[in-house]
Amino acid sequence: MTTHRLTAKGLQLNVSICGRGSPLLLLNGLGGLIRTFDPLRDELDDFMTITLDVPGVGKSQMPRWPIRLPRHADLIAEMLQQLGIDQVDVFGVSWGGALAQEFVIRYPSMVRRLILAATSPGPVLLMKPADVMDFFRKSKKAKMHEQERSGNSTHTLLRFGVTKGMLSVNPRTYFFQLAALIGWTSVLRLSRLPHSTLVLTGDCDPLIQSYNAHILCRTIRRSELRLLKGEGHFFVVTSPRRTADLIREFLSRQCDDGDKAPGVANRNAKASLGRT
Repeated sequence: MTTHRLTAKGLQLNVSICGRGSPLLLLNGLGGLIRTFDPLRDELDDFMTITLDVPGVGKSQMPRWPIRLPRHADLIAEMLQQLGIDQVDVFGVSWGGALAQEFVIRYPSMVRRLILAATSPGPVLLMKPADVMDFFRKSKKAKMHEQERSGNSTHTLLRFGVTKGMLSVNPRTYFFQLAALIGWTSVLRLSRLPHSTLVLTGDCDPLIQSYNAHILCRTIRRSELRLLKGEGHFFVVTSPRRTADLIREFLSRQCDDGDKAPGVANRNAKASLGRT
């Protein structure tokens, strides 16, 4: 596994690359750190997985002001260009699923196949800013625990992620990422996508209800749905092997006329990255 420090659109990015197979870009959820994908990447060791701390998360630079989702997509495109990778398969989970949609819409030639997990075509806010503030404000610990005991899903998921070291502990991170989603939607644009798309959702997800996955499948022409029985919002972490098997089966299918084979630049990038 190699770590790169890149500057894209004036912001320093912390990028992680692992393996030497076909390039697969992993886009994380709200507040998600690179290490969140470690269990999944261990199961996908036959792929070259690329992931990053998006601006404001982990070791990547915090922007001065919140940036909108289209600019996040532009950052991803510039990052891949600097790495010498001209085309990738893209896996986006939760907030990263929204970013994956925006990226493929803006840069369709850079994407071969698309996988969307536990996400929505918007407009949606996964967490309310007030809930995030309550979670991180020490003076409201009692209220937080009371809400968790009563089944408040936002607090429960935040607590799980932060305790496991998978989510940022900086509340500003969440505000900036939530601000990126305000007013965003892909519903009217997804129908133009020619890409083969796999949609994954857990039937016990308390944040992104399964009807969002059905909307995605009905809107994206060449899409298919896999409903994961008994899984919640964090199935990428809690069931990495199951998730990896679905990803591998989908990506290993023979390319048809609508899928573009990875370009020469990808093969050159894999060779050079292997020597890093």
